[in-house]
Amino acid sequence: MRIPELLAPVGSMDHLKVAINAGASSVYLSGKNYGARKFAENFSLNEIREAVNIAHMHNVKVYVTVNVLIKERELQNVINYLSKLYAIGVDAVLVQDIGLIELINEYLPELKIHASTQMTLENQLKLDYIESKGVKRVVLPREMRKEEIQNLKTNMELEIFAHGALCYSYSGQCLMSSFKGGRSGNRGTCAQPCRQKYKIKGIKKQDYYLSPCDLNLFDKLKEISELNISCIKIEGRMRSKEYLAIIVSNYRKALNKLKSGKATKSEEINLVFNRGFSQGQFANTSKRSIRPGHVGLKIGRVIKSSKNQIAIRLNDSISTIPKKGDGLLIVKNDRDYGMEISQNPIITTLNHFNKGKNKPVKDLTRENKVLIVKKVRQNKKNNFNLNESEVYLTKRNSLTKKVKEIENNGASYVKSKLILTFSLKNKYPRLKGRLTLANRKTIETEVVGDTPFEKPLKKSVDVETVKKQLSKIDNYPYEITQININYDGTLFIPISKLNELRRNLFEKLETEVINLYSHEYKKITLTSAENVHKFDEVNFSFYTNNLNHLNDISGVKRVYLEIPHPDDSMVLEEANYNINYMVNFIKNAIEISYDKDYELIWKWPDIAHDKVIKALNKVRGILNKMNCSLPIMSANFNAEYGPYSMNIANNYSIKSLKNYRIITLSVELNKNDYEDIIRCCQNPDKLEMLVQGSVELMKTRYPLLYDEETENCENYLIDRHDNHYPIHKSISNEELIIFNDRELSFLNEINHLKNIGFCNFSIDGRFKGDDYYKIVDVYKDAISGNIDKKELEKYSPKNTVANF
Repeated sequence: MRIPELLAPVGSMDHLKVAINAGASSVYLSGKNYGARKFAENFSLNEIREAVNIAHMHNVKVYVTVNVLIKERELQNVINYLSKLYAIGVDAVLVQDIGLIELINEYLPELKIHASTQMTLENQLKLDYIESKGVKRVVLPREMRKEEIQNLKTNMELEIFAHGALCYSYSGQCLMSSFKGGRSGNRGTCAQPCRQKYKIKGIKKQDYYLSPCDLNLFDKLKEISELNISCIKIEGRMRSKEYLAIIVSNYRKALNKLKSGKATKSEEINLVFNRGFSQGQFANTSKRSIRPGHVGLKIGRVIKSSKNQIAIRLNDSISTIPKKGDGLLIVKNDRDYGMEISQNPIITTLNHFNKGKNKPVKDLTRENKVLIVKKVRQNKKNNFNLNESEVYLTKRNSLTKKVKEIENNGASYVKSKLILTFSLKNKYPRLKGRLTLANRKTIETEVVGDTPFEKPLKKSVDVETVKKQLSKIDNYPYEITQININYDGTLFIPISKLNELRRNLFEKLETEVINLYSHEYKKITLTSAENVHKFDEVNFSFYTNNLNHLNDISGVKRVYLEIPHPDDSMVLEEANYNINYMVNFIKNAIEISYDKDYELIWKWPDIAHDKVIKALNKVRGILNKMNCSLPIMSANFNAEYGPYSMNIANNYSIKSLKNYRIITLSVELNKNDYEDIIRCCQNPDKLEMLVQGSVELMKTRYPLLYDEETENCENYLIDRHDNHYPIHKSISNEELIIFNDRELSFLNEINHLKNIGFCNFSIDGRFKGDDYYKIVDVYKDAISGNIDKKELEKYSPKNTVANF
């Protein structure tokens, strides 16, 4: 059994102290820029330096997040920021941008890289590629299941999220906030549109369809320790100190007990912020949250509500009994009512309550308990009948005391072991220290006092006195395991000088610890030649999953063909692939395209777990035997064509993907970003831009519907502005894709893009009508100088330039 590293989120210096004292093995934090939590307090460079020094003194590692997409014009500043982080001595950086990995390998090869969950590394092919780039650790997608993790083979460390908020979409694949609010999750500014209410077409009720319950793998720690997992991660850099203290301390206690084979339970973790809990995709379970805010610990249901009091039948499994000052949340359907318990509640039995006798019971372990609390007046907004409502405990006053204790006196970190040796050198006191850190590195140093021992006028300083003074720790995170005294106890020196000697040694040891991790800062200057590109002709590519398009389309260089799911419902199922259907679909497509003047390319799903890869390769093998092979578009780092889901935002990312013939740039970029990329690009004919089509806003492994009736549903998500977002199921059977309600359209910008050097443009015709392919001609006419918006609107009535 391997006890994994416990990684805690830190949003400020105050949070750092709490995380260390609560027992974190490591912490992750962000600077003021380039982190995926832009709106957390975060750290200045000087604060990062201080945080790293404090953490290393307490044998805690520090990982700094640089986990956003990096734009071309930011590369110079980012690499020098990383150089400063390396000089400070951070233990690793978390990275999303594939180009940034390339940049670090070139200029800072000793800086350890952890691949962020934002990279969406869900299969073996992606892991193999990232490992080849020197990455030391991968944070796996939260959508991966236990058996999928179990089957991964890699020399890299694997890290998983164990607790905290879940995104509805795969991290790094959500463009909802970017396209609907101008705040990109891939740039650290997500506005969390997933926490709003939506409707499904055909279902009248609004609900939090895109808001999963929080992840809680506390009860799965034994299973996790039996996997090849090096680290478990707590989410929550924007959560409170109370959340951090309670969650980290409980996980630390549970992990420590695993060493002796003991399991542990905790209701405390339900009492700090959560939206309800599930074990997520790790256990192939998920639930929708009942509200976007804190839910708490479910303790029972209301059996009777009167004008002055509420009677709650407590669940027998609950050991936490509410008290005065605690908070309750009462929920019924889509309404809720919160209150603070103003008086000590009465606890009686169900039998007594039914007889009208609210006789208190002293034995709180009894079953069938009823809690009677004084009712707080309901206002108009939450004035509903509370009977049969679910009741949650949301606040526990006693936790405040525990949090303060952890913050001020907690010591769950691993202390460095210190051996002291005291002797005299020409009567001057000399103190040697040998400090062994948790990583087994040792530091040896010594100090010599400036005042000599002398013959005593009255009383000498004996050996025990010297030992006593040297044993004082002075708030340093050391454990003195041995003190050697080479002195006979017959001389005198002021006690203050012994204390000064000890302090000087401790300070010198601290400096040595800091120096052990730090490096010399080197300023880096990137060189890139600016280029002017001019192409007389441009090429168009067309995405489709409609075989009818293949018959009629002309004037395109490439067609990216995706296999549509035969049952395009919103019901997700276990992976069960219809190999014959896929083979026949591709075979038919090849037959239709045989004498066409475009290249047919098979587009694989952007999200492809290993079972999907296995099925697709089986299809590919059958097709090869039939002499029906096709080039592949895939995000798996092993194809010839790359989709926009690869989040390419700079030329170092392009440089990293040498084997790709065509790479589609990120659709989140703006006009200046595209201009910067093409100006610095050495191979502009390798780049492609999506200029028309419905963008994939979310890719998810979570169901939209659970217990709802699906018979009358249509595949549309509807927001409060009555925008209708199409929903389609991936051929993988396990993912839904939510598309934008309007199409990205660069018709007015197409000539500018051509003039600055772009020569490959794509149009996405998936899930469109049979005549949608005619939109290619609209763009070709625009290239010739005839921009016809009315003709465009025949095929695409709702258009947007998004962030352009």
